[in-house]
Amino acid sequence: MIVLGLAVVGWAWLSDRSKQKDSRAASSCVEGTATLAVTVDPDMLTPVKAAADRFNATAPHVRDHCAQVAVTAQPSAAMVAAFVANKWDPALGPQPALWIPQSSRSVELMRVPGLIAGTPAPVAVSPVVLAVPEELRHALDTSKAHWADLAKLQTGSLADAGLPAWGKLRLAMPGGDATVAVAAAVGSGVSGTDPLDEKAVATGQVVSAISGLAASAPAVKDTASALADLAGAPDAAGPVHAVPATEQQIRAHAGLVAFRPDDAGPVADFPAAQLTGPWVDQTQNLIAGLFSDFLRAPDQSKLFTDNGFGAAAPATTKAPSKPVLDKVNQILAHPVLGVQATVLLDVSSSMSTAEGFGTRLGNAVAALSSTMTVMPPEFGLGVWEYSKNLDGANAHKVLTPTAPLTDAQRNALAQGLTTVTASQSKQDRTYPALEAAYKSVLANYAAARTNSILLITDGPEDDSPVTGDQLLADIAAATDPAHPVRIDVIVVGGAGTQTLQTLAQRTGGTYTKVGTTADLPFGTAVSQALTTP
Repeated sequence: MIVLGLAVVGWAWLSDRSKQKDSRAASSCVEGTATLAVTVDPDMLTPVKAAADRFNATAPHVRDHCAQVAVTAQPSAAMVAAFVANKWDPALGPQPALWIPQSSRSVELMRVPGLIAGTPAPVAVSPVVLAVPEELRHALDTSKAHWADLAKLQTGSLADAGLPAWGKLRLAMPGGDATVAVAAAVGSGVSGTDPLDEKAVATGQVVSAISGLAASAPAVKDTASALADLAGAPDAAGPVHAVPATEQQIRAHAGLVAFRPDDAGPVADFPAAQLTGPWVDQTQNLIAGLFSDFLRAPDQSKLFTDNGFGAAAPATTKAPSKPVLDKVNQILAHPVLGVQATVLLDVSSSMSTAEGFGTRLGNAVAALSSTMTVMPPEFGLGVWEYSKNLDGANAHKVLTPTAPLTDAQRNALAQGLTTVTASQSKQDRTYPALEAAYKSVLANYAAARTNSILLITDGPEDDSPVTGDQLLADIAAATDPAHPVRIDVIVVGGAGTQTLQTLAQRTGGTYTKVGTTADLPFGTAVSQALTTP
């Protein structure tokens, strides 16, 4: 027992000596100082820097290192560009081990496999809204405007919101997270999909709505200057009526208030993203985790609320995926105000084949009529029919010239489609008709729109002198990169040709083969071709 007692006392003494030794080693920082580089969105600089000062004041030690946190501010968009390019710009400061952008959207946009550890959690939040004058906020609230309504107000009139003297909404769309968030929210409102997904963002309705916002937006330098312009002239005559921004940003501008539609809206959630690049060692990773937890601790909450932020929520609205956000940015940079489509409809004798309750030709006409009813007025549509010697020596005939879908144009198309009948000729002149349509589209090119040709055929059974190789060469020679023309092809019940498939691929179009016009896939193919920018 005495021996056992001495052993216990000895172990305790050695353990105590070991702890003292470790403590002295830590306090002396035998491995030196490890500095955690933190880059934050500029809006976050003040509270995060204050939190870093508090953290550093506790003299933290990690793995025999004295831990220190150094905070710099850089725009989230610039950081995303550097990460995606995989080429660091020294002007952005040291490569960070911890990055706090404005929102999870920025994290998605820079999503590089293996670069981010886990799922970044927010350190603070601020709703993304529109900065507006009080008179406009009251009108939008009273009219219960939704996100989807912004596109109509931007291209139409604020009379719909009770402010006829204001004219169109002048919603600025400066580059940045808030603008992307608002554009995606408009897309969600138009499509009924939340969050906006890859299928919805490619639809004509969404592309058209976001394009309308961008194309009609007043020119501004950035969010800060747009807010300053609005604060300087917060009335109907001002160059800017509204600016996408966070509530935290708006609080710094007297005379401006926040408008947020009734439906769910985006937030800036300022996630703390721990990076795992080759420039980050294990010690810095540990410090990044400790500092992230420190930022979210209740003791730091007042640092954020004092600067206009809300406390970090346990969960925020899920951000759209990277492909969706990339598409939104693409539309904002290059607005496409709908589709300007010319339909080239095969009316050779085989199109009179019975399918379902009608004929191939009748079903095709019905699909065109049905699709036309859901196409927005800013879209364009025209119809040609073709066969052989259809109009004298011509293989084609223009039923209705391509033009925007005004009421008059819709009536003209409806009337023209009623006259379509199958010809007596089994052979057709698909290639010459397609070449003529291509040149016509180029000659009447509609700017800021997707100019396209939709060929619907159950052949082709072309007996013209124009070979497949010649058609491809002629189209290549006529192609103007500044005026692209997409060719979509739908082949019904036939083999089609490699020429048509190659042409669709080269022009960015679709090549679809269906067994019959009497099933849903045919109608879907027609609708997608005419409504997808």
